[in-house]
Amino acid sequence: MTVLVLTAKAAIAVLLLASGAAKLADLTGFAATIRLFVPARAAARLLPALPVAAITVAAAELLAGAVSLCWPAAGWVNPAVLTLGCGFAAAAAAGYARHRGRPCHCFGALSRRGFSARTLLQALVIVAAAVLACQRVRPAAQLQFSAGLHVLLLAAAGLLIGAVYTAAKALAKTATSGMVA
Repeated sequence: MTVLVLTAKAAIAVLLLASGAAKLADLTGFAATIRLFVPARAAARLLPALPVAAITVAAAELLAGAVSLCWPAAGWVNPAVLTLGCGFAAAAAAGYARHRGRPCHCFGALSRRGFSARTLLQALVIVAAAVLACQRVRPAAQLQFSAGLHVLLLAAAGLLIGAVYTAAKALAKTATSGMVA
């Protein structure tokens, strides 16, 4: 069970890092997706806050992913990861119900798929993995990392963020210039 819990933690951490980096690279696209969930009567008033909301979500994903990956024994991050997963599921369900086929920008410009049953199923799998990651493991199984290993994991997280950001930024630029096939 310990291996499953730690595997779920690592998988979700990497997913959050990739998702957050891709959203940061395409804040305009992600803010447009957030706009889909704003009531029409409040849209004009809330429009200036959408980029801030997009940055906040992306930053929360990056922070939760980095802490979960680099400090897996930090139990306080598990509820935050579960909350993010539940937020993904709620957005996927609402998007599927009201905006089927519209781009979700879950991974910024890296994802061109729209809200669908598949999107909802994937979000529910993330929630299940987050629930699993919240399970306590025996104290002997808690990972005790040296300072050097924390630094290496942070460097790996930074490389992942940089690679995903660069790829998503290039795709977002291509999409806005009309060069997408």
